[in-house]
Amino acid sequence: MVCKDCASGTVHTGTPTGRVETLHNVPTYITSPSNDTPIKATIIMLPDAFGWEMPNSRLLCDTYAKRVNATVYLPEFQGGYHLPLSVMGDMRDMTAEGGWMIGKIPSVARIVYHMAPYLFNTRFSVTSPRIHAFFTAVRESTSLPLFAAGFCWGGLHAVNLTHATSTTPSGTPLVDAAFTAHPSALTVPGDLEKAEKPSSISNGTKDFVLDMKGVESVKAVFERKNEEKGGKGRFELNVVEGARHGFAVRGNPGDEEEMKQAQVAEDQAVEWFRRWTEEARKG
Repeated sequence: MVCKDCASGTVHTGTPTGRVETLHNVPTYITSPSNDTPIKATIIMLPDAFGWEMPNSRLLCDTYAKRVNATVYLPEFQGGYHLPLSVMGDMRDMTAEGGWMIGKIPSVARIVYHMAPYLFNTRFSVTSPRIHAFFTAVRESTSLPLFAAGFCWGGLHAVNLTHATSTTPSGTPLVDAAFTAHPSALTVPGDLEKAEKPSSISNGTKDFVLDMKGVESVKAVFERKNEEKGGKGRFELNVVEGARHGFAVRGNPGDEEEMKQAQVAEDQAVEWFRRWTEEARKG
């Protein structure tokens, strides 16, 4: 989907503390807590359109690692076809008020130049097999709880990983739980109806990708599924007032309200992963 909020935002400053290695044949950003606290879980991030190299996503991985005491992986699932960070600037120029439209043509051309191959090469049918292969390899190599964290583009994949059909060849579920913020390309309610593993979604009231009509549909599905599971809160939806698509990863650090919205999503994810790590420990 081509939209202003899908390709806009702010690049965050800061230096990621992890490292890049090839893991299960996939280039991967890897980060863990810097202290001696034992690792309790593994989290795999599925990023937005700007891919695995965006500083915002790597910094968020560092935060998850510290707050959850987890090893966090951010693999290159998009095959090199993520959007360059420069598209954020082009999108600002294209959507700025005033000015002559002819002056915006170069920005429009650059956006289309990058967006077209991104959309074609990162479609679900292309990327889902490599995502499932990576999750399978990680699942088979660790006994720790395994979680998915998906944002925008990665949100659909995170939801798909909670389906009963997402298993290793031996039948083990690929994830123990999943979190997603402002997911794109979901079929609502169908994709949520199939969710079997604990699922948490954070979405804004001003997100037109998963708009408020869609949010109400998700809410109804999750309420029903929680009742079917005995009301244990296995399915969670949090609606963030005033937040737009992309708020969890691409908010402006200079905007206090946007940073508060991003913090809400961060806290929601951290508490979700902590909860299901503890549930796994209890058996």
